[in-house]
Parts: sequence; C-alpha cells; structure tokens
Amino acid sequence: MKLDAKLTHLPIWGGSGIPGNTGASKSDVMHIDKTLTMEDVFFKYPGIWDKSTDKLGDLRGNDFMVWEQEIRDGYAEETYSDVPQLVCYPVQGSDRAMIICPGGAYLSKSMESEGDEVARFLNAAGISAFVLWYRTYPYRAPLMFLDAQRAVRFVRHHAGEYGIDPGKIGICGFSAGGNLAGVEAFCFRNEPVSFPGYTPDEVDAEDGTPNAVGLIYPAIHLQGDKIVAVMAGREVYEDPAKRDAFADKYDMRLNVRTGDAPVFLCAALDDPVVPPLHVLELTRKCREAGVSCETHLFAFGDHGFGACEPHPPVGPFPQPDFSLTRQWRGLFTTWLNSVFDGKML
Repeated sequence: MKLDAKLTHLPIWGGSGIPGNTGASKSDVMHIDKTLTMEDVFFKYPGIWDKSTDKLGDLRGNDFMVWEQEIRDGYAEETYSDVPQLVCYPVQGSDRAMIICPGGAYLSKSMESEGDEVARFLNAAGISAFVLWYRTYPYRAPLMFLDAQRAVRFVRHHAGEYGIDPGKIGICGFSAGGNLAGVEAFCFRNEPVSFPGYTPDEVDAEDGTPNAVGLIYPAIHLQGDKIVAVMAGREVYEDPAKRDAFADKYDMRLNVRTGDAPVFLCAALDDPVVPPLHVLELTRKCREAGVSCETHLFAFGDHGFGACEPHPPVGPFPQPDFSLTRQWRGLFTTWLNSVFDGKML
C-alpha cells in the first residue's frame, strides 16, 4: 500500500543511479494471473507459504500478491525501475531517529501496521522516524540489503537537516523486515557498496552501521526456508549446497561481534511463521559477544502483530489478540531512549 502523499517521500539513491535497476520487464521472473483471489493465494497456490513440503510448486499465488500489493496498490513498477524511498515522520526538537523496515516475506511490505503506525508511536515517544520502502521480489539479494544500508547512510548524511545526532540513528524491522534490519546491522555493517555498474557517491562514504537495532518477530536465519527462493531465485533454493551457502551468508547469528550496537528482540511464542526460539539463539550470541540485548517473548500474539492496532482480517486469517503483545511498544521506546541517552553502552 501507499502511505499518505502529504508526507515527505525521499528517494535514497542519487545521481549515480540505483544499483540493480535495469529497466527490463519483471515478466522475466513473474507470471501474473490476475484472475486469482487472496483465497487462491493461500489455499490453491500458496508457494512459499506452504509449510507441508519443501517443494516450491507453483508460485503464481506469490506473483499475484506482489502484483496486487506492490505494483497495483504500491510503489513498485512492472519493470526493474523501482525507487527505494524513506517516508519521513520528523519530531521537532528530537535528536534521535529510527529507520523502520516493514515486513512481508520479501514479497510485499506491511507499510501501515509495520510502518506508519510504528512511526507514529515512536513520534509520541519523541523519536523521529523514517519508514523504508525497499526493493523486494523479483529483485534479488543483495539489493534489498543495499537499500537498507543506504537508508542508514542517507539519514546520517542528512542528519543536520532534521536536527538528528548522527550517533543516534537506529534501525528496526518486522519479520522479513527484521531480517533486513539484522542483516544490515550484523552482516553488511559499513562495507563499501560494490555492485556492477554502480559508482559510489558521497552518501556511500557515510558510516552504514546503526546505533540501535530493533528486531520484532524477525527471520533470524533462513536455513531451509522457502523465502530463499524469493530472495535468491528458484535455482538457488532447489540446489541444497547453494541454498545453505546463501542462508549462512546472511545468518545474523554468525555475524554478531563485540562492540555491536544494543539489540532489542521480541516475538510471541505461538508464532507459526518464524520460530520464536530463534530469538533466544540470537540473544545467546549477543551475550557471548558482550552485546547489550533486551529480549521479550510473549505467551501469545501470533505473527505480524506490528503496532498492535486493530485492522480488518487479511484473507482467511482472524485478527490476533494484542492484549499481551501491545506491551512491546512501551518496552521498546523506553529501551530505545535509554540507548540514545547513553544508558546502555
């Protein structure tokens, strides 16, 4: 979906172009059947959502979801010409900011419940926010990670324009957006941009490491997950050696280092999409590396609770019970302001 056009939308890539944008048609990967319904997507052609088998099967349901949510109703194009952007939610007088990465299985982005609504409760806590619209399927890794790294550098480069302290810029994400934020923080860090045909500019010279990392029901590692087919292609997923190598490369558990920014983790124990106990695995890795980490696991709340605001049900799925998970908002903003105030170094 698109956010309010009255908000400021900032394209994050500049005059050097956008790495990976060729202008070619996305039909090289996507086969869109516009006669499908969302019920077809989940029950007839579930694609990567089908947990009953490791076979990919027919992905036309996934393609339809991308067309409907990202191309028809979102910011994506039918060609590889998408423009990654930050939607701005500044707080006058605030010296701190979070970049928010909505989730959506690297197929789409939950821009409202995991973007706009999160930005607004961060604003209420005195924190400026920037919601990141990044490139997803049929784009392939590392392009989505380069978008996240560029977003950190972009906000840091323009920090003075918003009254932001360059040392108080964090990143948070939800589900696949949590994977994006975590990989940016722990795997990409401040690595130089290297992509065929792209020439780095002055923004790329900024430090790409965040000062705080929030991971909300994140996909911490991708071993055996069909989402690899979305991020790397069917040919990688269906080759076990390539699939494992891809998952290991972007496994944040294997990349936590001493000196990394403080981390906030939370999930619900009844999450059926992302194994919540992976949160404890990352917590242990942070503790072993001496990285400050606050972790919350709620007894129930399902997956995708976002800002815990009520919404109409999506497809066949009822709205989760937010009575427990709603607490994460206050816990997170208290933690985040403590980090930015230098109380969790």
